[in-house]
Amino acid sequence: DLATTVAREVGKIKYEQKNGIAAGRLNVVYEEGEHVLRIMQGLSNSSPEDTKDDEEESSNKSKASTLSPAELRRECKCAACVEELTGKQILIKTTIPDSVRPLKMEPYGNYALSVDWSDGHRSLYPYRQIQGILDEQKEKVAEEDEEKSGSEQEVKQEEVTTVTTAN
Repeated sequence: DLATTVAREVGKIKYEQKNGIAAGRLNVVYEEGEHVLRIMQGLSNSSPEDTKDDEEESSNKSKASTLSPAELRRECKCAACVEELTGKQILIKTTIPDSVRPLKMEPYGNYALSVDWSDGHRSLYPYRQIQGILDEQKEKVAEEDEEKSGSEQEVKQEEVTTVTTAN
């Protein structure tokens, strides 16, 4: 019955808030001074200022991923940004300035983040989409690190070869 279901959901929410659990949600905070979105997983949707323990806050920040607001804005999948039937990108990503910033961010149900942007646009990002963007970002960084490491290995090999032939 409806009353039982509502009571169960309220109980879950209270438990999650009490224990700092976000039930699959991401905690997204805009840090204006750094002009970044700090994204933390498995935390309640409180701002970093609400954290009572400085060590816990510093630990949370170190586990957080960052994303520029413009990167997230450019990934909007709403009907104004993506053609609904074909999935073709309508939004020209280069038209989004790096200075775009969120004016308001709030959870939308248990599955998404609603963002009102400084360019007048409103976006709805499922947490899965934000996590996907972060995963792609991590893969890209790993690939760049691997390429850089490979180039350094080649240079070292060349140095060894040069030293060996010089002797």
